[in-house]
This record gives sequence, structure tokens and C-alpha cells, in this order.
Amino acid sequence: MSSLSNLPYGKILDYWYENLKGHKDRNKFLLTKFIEAFTFKSSLKNSNVDYKYVPFPKGKKHNLPIKPKIALVIPVYVESNNDIQDAKNLFESIENLEYKPDIVIVIDDESPLTYDIPKQFLKLNNEVNSGPAKARNRGIETALNNEADIIAFADSDCILDKDWTKQIIFHFQQYHSSGIVSGNTISKDNHWFGTYHNINGTLNGRKFRNSDRLLYGTTANLAITAEVGKRVKFNEAFPNAAGEDIEFCFRANKEGFDINYNREMVVFHNYGYTSKINESLRIFRNQFRKYGKGEKILLKEIPEYYAYFNETEEIQAE
Repeated sequence: MSSLSNLPYGKILDYWYENLKGHKDRNKFLLTKFIEAFTFKSSLKNSNVDYKYVPFPKGKKHNLPIKPKIALVIPVYVESNNDIQDAKNLFESIENLEYKPDIVIVIDDESPLTYDIPKQFLKLNNEVNSGPAKARNRGIETALNNEADIIAFADSDCILDKDWTKQIIFHFQQYHSSGIVSGNTISKDNHWFGTYHNINGTLNGRKFRNSDRLLYGTTANLAITAEVGKRVKFNEAFPNAAGEDIEFCFRANKEGFDINYNREMVVFHNYGYTSKINESLRIFRNQFRKYGKGEKILLKEIPEYYAYFNETEEIQAE
């Protein structure tokens, strides 16, 4: 169970103590979980208001063609040489996909540094840095104007498995009531914190217990039907990449769009950890501090969120 919860520290740690019984890294994980929970909760005051969980409407059937047109939307903000390398790695992985997207839409969010993109990609430049939610909305609009049937999302610090787009299409062909599919996001980092994220399922969304339906998936590895894109937009009140994908998925669920998970839809995510423990700890804590700030906005927009979160479980990356 992630620390993104209204549960006390003790219950969070108890959950993982039992869940990782026999795991070789249990004690190491529990220590890291305490750091995560302390960092996250120090940025967030939990709501004491009780809300009742009400199941979402049953999923609507999509009407995708046999050979759907797929658009890939990528918000990019480059401010360091590492960011430039991440973007290069992502673009190379897109070019190596077995099934190429019909259009790749790169939305540059007023990056302070320049970088190269493949000439066949469409690049849109924001005049003002506005955050990934607004960038993705611009990407959705462009994808719909290009008559895309499926709109996929990835982040600029990701590398796509060569079968990623094939698995997106395969999922929608197999599950006709699915409006959104989230995939298996695995840490690219050869570092304990990367391993921790895999066990924690940090970027793998959350699944309702005893159900195939997700509460949310993350935009590092997500695809939606065009119908979802027409009905649901990202909330631009979120200034950073923290909580905006959860809020998007929550509203999609309320609209009756099923969110499901495809473990074979693989993305490798670079968290940016280094061999320097203090630097990596700083990156780790900054990430969950950012999540805590995003959750403040999330709870303002969806005050009943925890009533739904508490019906779910993590999805570990593999």
C-alpha cells in the first residue's frame, strides 16, 4: 500500500510487513517506506471527513476499428543534459517500435534547453510553461483533429518496449468495455530506490480488490480511446506531474469508462538515481514531496478520493 493514503504510519507499515513476509528485502523496504510516508505526509494534511464508496458505473463498450489509428502524446520539459539524454532515449525507443504510431505529438513546455527530435514527429511549442496537464490536453486536441482512434501517453524519461503499441491495440481488441489501459512500468535504474518503486508499484496505478478495474493508471504508460479524449480532459489546476493522472482517471471512471491493466504493455522509467546515496535520497524525497503537494489539489478536487483508494491494492512492477 502506497503512503498516498489516509492511514496512519503504523497501519501502512503493518500492511507491508505482512505483505512482504519471507521477502529478502522486507526490512530494507520498510525503512524506505517510512521515509516515503514521512516525506509524503509532511506535505499533506489528511482530510478527516468521511465519504462513502459508491461503485463506478459499468464500463461502456468502445467501437474501435480493427486497425485503429494511434497517436502518441509526449509532454517534454528539458532543463539539463540528463533530460536531453532521456528524451533521446525515448525517441529512439519510439523509432524501434514494431508497430509505429500514426502520429507522434511532442509538446515542448517552454524548455530552457534545445534538443533534437526525429523529423517525422510533430512538435508543438508552448509559449508559457504550464505543466504536463495542459500540454497533454493540447496533445489530445491535436490527436483528435488528426482522427486518432487511440491516444497513448508516455513521459520524456521513459523507454518504450518494442511491443508497447502492439500491446495497446491488442488490449482494446480483447476488451471491448475498456476505455483506458495502463501498463507495466518498470524502473530503469539499477539502484535500491528503483527496486523499491517496482515492489511498491509507484507508477503502476491501483486496482480495485477482487476486480480487473483500476482506480487509476499513470500517464508514464497509458492509452485511452478517442471517446475518452472527447469526454475527459486533464485538470489544468495541477501545475506539476503529480496527481493529475489520478484525477483524470477518477473522472473517466465516473463517466463509465473502464480502466484496465496490461502487464505486457511495458515501459522502463528512469527515476534519475545515482551512485551517490545522498543525491538519490534527495531525488526520492523530492518525488514524494511533490506527490504530497499534488494530493492536496487532488483532495480539493475529489474530497471523497480516500473512500475509493481504500478499496484498492497496489500493482507491483515486474
